[in-house]
Amino acid sequence: MSISLSSCVLGHGRCQWLEPFKTTLTGTLHFRSYPAADGMDHVPILALDTTTYIYAPALSHECLSANELQLVGVAEFPPNMAENSQIIVKGSLFGAVSGHQHTRFLLNVANVQRLAPPH
Repeated sequence: MSISLSSCVLGHGRCQWLEPFKTTLTGTLHFRSYPAADGMDHVPILALDTTTYIYAPALSHECLSANELQLVGVAEFPPNMAENSQIIVKGSLFGAVSGHQHTRFLLNVANVQRLAPPH
């Protein structure tokens, strides 16, 4: 019972909370295209370095896993953040509610930085 109250996933640490709580996640930036009623949606996706677990009480009483998150709130990425860039993103998580949201959870970006490439 104490594990569920501390919102932890055994072996994976604590669960992330939905907005208004902020989180910081790292991963690889991808730009993907999805068919939409009005053409194609071209969206940025963060493929997470490690699986994250998200507590979404409207969906489940347990934390749900996520490996990819659609990034929203970014009008344009800097030129040094191309496909396959390793990035760190700060923002708040929320659940998908429309057809233009292509992952179960999305990250409303407050800040994004490119990680230095490995030497």
